[in-house]
Amino acid sequence: MEPWFLGGGKDSDGGKAFAELVAEWEPKGVSFHASLATVPAPAQGAQKVALISGRTADNPRLLKEVIDQAGCTCVYLEKPGAPSVPELEEMAAYAKSKAVPVYMGYNKNVTPYVLKAVEFERKTEGASTTFVHNNAYKEEELGECFERNAEGMLKNMAIHELALLATYY
Repeated sequence: MEPWFLGGGKDSDGGKAFAELVAEWEPKGVSFHASLATVPAPAQGAQKVALISGRTADNPRLLKEVIDQAGCTCVYLEKPGAPSVPELEEMAAYAKSKAVPVYMGYNKNVTPYVLKAVEFERKTEGASTTFVHNNAYKEEELGECFERNAEGMLKNMAIHELALLATYY
């Protein structure tokens, strides 16, 4: 589900790049939708996987929607999954009640640009890779930023980079 690049942002630079991705993958059987309402139900007995990589606060709702509305039979949930441990526990219980396995991980670990950088570094003597985290918040946005990252700025804001370091180094 990609409401922005398939909707109001389709004429943006990102929307045009997304359209190229759609054109490449739709002929291979991957479908793209602006909303869950347009996602067809899976064929009888077919598996349907959802990757949820949205705003943390939206994830509990999205998990239920991909199971109930889109008929997903497996979910990959990007960290941190939910705003709180009780919400994660509720999501886990809900998915279990529907017999839908949920896996949590870091999407960035398998992105092509990371894999290419690691491969290049390993093949090239003297090469090194630097992971930089950049969330350029404006001063007036810092209150919301600190609220969302109450468990710790380093833990939450740089967790993807730390996971890459643990995975590859």
